[in-house]
Amino acid sequence: MTSHFITFRQSRIHYRVSGSGPLVTVCLHGFGEFARTFDPVAADLPGHTLVAIDLPWHGETDWREGLLMEVRALRDIIRMIPEAGAKRFGLMGYSMGGRISLALLEAFPTDVSHLVLIAPDGLKVNPWYRFATRTWAGNRVFRRVMENPGGFLQLLKMGRRAGLVNDSIMKFVHLYVDDRAMRDKVYKVWTTMRRFSPSLPAIRQQILTRQIPVFLLFGRYDRIIQAQSGASFVQGLEPWARVRVLDIGHQVLHPRNIQAIEEALAFCTARSQGGMR
Repeated sequence: MTSHFITFRQSRIHYRVSGSGPLVTVCLHGFGEFARTFDPVAADLPGHTLVAIDLPWHGETDWREGLLMEVRALRDIIRMIPEAGAKRFGLMGYSMGGRISLALLEAFPTDVSHLVLIAPDGLKVNPWYRFATRTWAGNRVFRRVMENPGGFLQLLKMGRRAGLVNDSIMKFVHLYVDDRAMRDKVYKVWTTMRRFSPSLPAIRQQILTRQIPVFLLFGRYDRIIQAQSGASFVQGLEPWARVRVLDIGHQVLHPRNIQAIEEALAFCTARSQGGMR
């Protein structure tokens, strides 16, 4: 893949491109990941063009628009990229990028040709995330927790002893809370991307109406984002939606799973010819 930059308002957006095929897929990474995360996927995809974007506060993107990105702003950024500027494009979203992809599809369904979701966030409503990012009081609490997480960690330990919090959740929280710089990043990213809050009923209707192919990949041992959410989402969306569960944890976007990701794109390619414009 090759690196490129575009200027959006006061910001400098970094993205990577691979291939020159007619089927364009825009790749959106997870929290703490980068556009480069998708490099292994782009190694051998004839007929495809992959465009991977560094989201705000990630990678080589220099975000200077404050703690808010609107859904339309990301769509405008995609349209500024030559490879995706004048045609319908697919979306491949991993983890946080899955939620962002769902929100883009909901807001701009005529732009989206296909959707590949990899261990995606956004298929279940997270009341804590909504409270922390979309209410004034919640955001103040969130900021204070990130500044001084001791009390929050004590509550989690109590929940663990009571059997309400599993070991995977504890490891996940410690990964992002123990380090001050990481806590600051969590606050910035969660707050900046708060408008990407998809409505699943609306998205399901768009998939059916516009015949948008969707493929979801999950890890069987993922304790953060569970495969059952995908099975529930695709019910009634046949033949446009598929789910596959791999024998792995949350790191589904991994070189050893490239074949499964390629098969997901192949499914979308086969179905997208019949999709509406």
